[in-house]
Amino acid sequence: MVTSAVFADVLGDRKKELVLAGEWMSPRVFEYNTDHFTEVKTNLQDLYGWWQTVSAADVNGDGKEDLILGNIGENFYLRPDKDHPVKLWVSDFDNNGITDKILTYTIEGKDKPVFLKHDLEDAMPFLKKQNLRHEDYAKKSIEELIPSEALKKASVKLFNYDASVVAINKGDGKFSIQKLPPMVQLSSVNAVQCMDVNGDGFLDLVLGGNLFNFQPQLEQLDASMGAVLLNDGKGNFLWTDVVHTGLHLKGQLRDIAKIQAKNKTILVFLQNDEVPLVYQLKDRLN
Repeated sequence: MVTSAVFADVLGDRKKELVLAGEWMSPRVFEYNTDHFTEVKTNLQDLYGWWQTVSAADVNGDGKEDLILGNIGENFYLRPDKDHPVKLWVSDFDNNGITDKILTYTIEGKDKPVFLKHDLEDAMPFLKKQNLRHEDYAKKSIEELIPSEALKKASVKLFNYDASVVAINKGDGKFSIQKLPPMVQLSSVNAVQCMDVNGDGFLDLVLGGNLFNFQPQLEQLDASMGAVLLNDGKGNFLWTDVVHTGLHLKGQLRDIAKIQAKNKTILVFLQNDEVPLVYQLKDRLN
């Protein structure tokens, strides 16, 4: 599912390509040709993330637009990688007209259900006929629980990368992937504002995050208070302590808007189920 989109000159051809990012997908780039979009192959195509946002800016001053990709973060309950992906199996497994979704993670080469036995049986009562004990259920893979014919019809979506990153544009669809600082990875990154915070002429990053709408088993992501990352001019970012930033953003941030009013720079932080928060940029951060 696409959650964010941006137009950026990814190919360095002075045209704007469409960059899409979202949950259970890799970042995708499309160029517009006459009357239709054509997908451009990049080395981002294997990074299947739980992407929350994408922004574009030339963060290293080489004239090419780079991508800032906000992900769910490395502190999430599920911590997949290339060899141990999380999968979402989507189908009407019991033919009752309702689409079922089964979340699995890789353990010892097997796709094991993430959710508890009673949760899966409530969604698909036919599993109760197997009369599995909890101990037996814990050892079963989805291939052992769901009939093979039903499983073959399922659409399978991957999640194998969880870090928020800066993708430095090398040209020709090639990117160098740099993880954002560890403090940023403690929660999701849902919103990015690129701006020069400390007046040194380099684009810095102001970030907002947090997600609360998970099932209790997965816990909520609430470790972000908002973040300011200072750019060294080469696209490397240094996290700034909350004591210095003044940000205190405890909600689920969804967007950050910059407003220039006379000699003042104002940031408006939009959050789910809460009023907007307004901050004024005062003293330069160093």
